[in-house]
Amino acid sequence: MSKGIDISKYQAGLDLSVVKDAGYDFAILRAGYTGYGNGTSKAKDSSFEKFYTQAKSVGLGVGAYWFTCANTYEKGVSEANWMYENCLKGKQFEYPIYIDVEDDTGKKYYLRNAGKEAVNQGIKGFCETLEAKGYYVGIYASDISGFKELMDVSGLTDYDKWVARYGSKPSYVTEYGMHQYTSSGKISGYSGNLDMNESYKDYPSIIKNGGFNGYSKNSGGTSDNTNTDTGNNTSSSETITYTVKKGDTLSEIAEKYGTTYQKLAEINGIADPDKIYAGQVIKINGSSNSTSVKTHRVVKGENLSTIAKKYGTTWQKIYNDNKDKIGGNPNIIQPGTTLVIK
Repeated sequence: MSKGIDISKYQAGLDLSVVKDAGYDFAILRAGYTGYGNGTSKAKDSSFEKFYTQAKSVGLGVGAYWFTCANTYEKGVSEANWMYENCLKGKQFEYPIYIDVEDDTGKKYYLRNAGKEAVNQGIKGFCETLEAKGYYVGIYASDISGFKELMDVSGLTDYDKWVARYGSKPSYVTEYGMHQYTSSGKISGYSGNLDMNESYKDYPSIIKNGGFNGYSKNSGGTSDNTNTDTGNNTSSSETITYTVKKGDTLSEIAEKYGTTYQKLAEINGIADPDKIYAGQVIKINGSSNSTSVKTHRVVKGENLSTIAKKYGTTWQKIYNDNKDKIGGNPNIIQPGTTLVIK
């Protein structure tokens, strides 16, 4: 798990070096927003460029978000293209690019009044446009007032979720990569309140190895021979890996490399071959992970599902292997517990 903040012009004057020194790993920056006046005017956040430069200089990972008013597919496309041309182009981001889905504070209710399907279309227009440009995207919203009330999440399963829920874990959205758990966090050296977040995925590795967000493939150092004509290369002593793209299946990857999905599942310790995700690095050859044992120390905010997703297994498998440590309720795991991951 990594921890970070999200900021905008409302935190102008924050010195990001104090954030880094306090042990935080990343900052998600508001790149811009669609204006309240007519629901279509767009503007860059006045602190975005300064925060981006400062975050990079102090070694914080960076992500970005766009406050949306898109209630049609076309408006989502327009917002994404504007964000790309004016905010993202020429930069590199170690964390996802999010569409921020909340009702506008001007009380025009562009999203709520349009209905869930219209909001879904706006989200898809935004996300699909940036994905086509090589960005790793996600959706930010409140667990209840956003994900539950404004959109139909069953139609948005392909996208990463960043969920705001204060005082407890998200309950409506159960699969998410990041949790915004307070809006009143404090860091020594800054007098104001800050939004605090926990990230449960290794986004920098996923993004760099996948070649997303301005990075070339394998910027994180993992070997990837996806453009190599493999033939019999799977018998080579050199480990061959493949970075999963959206829409890939284990069977398709296996066919490409002349092996079987069962073999890939065995090598990579994948308990459910139907559950792989974009950015996941799959070993094509090498020794099996099935006998290797890893350990994971539980931190606050984690549950078995999020841990299982990180290791490419199932919560049931982890629970069965650690019943003596977890106890009778798999929904309750204590921070500090060391789990065996097989």
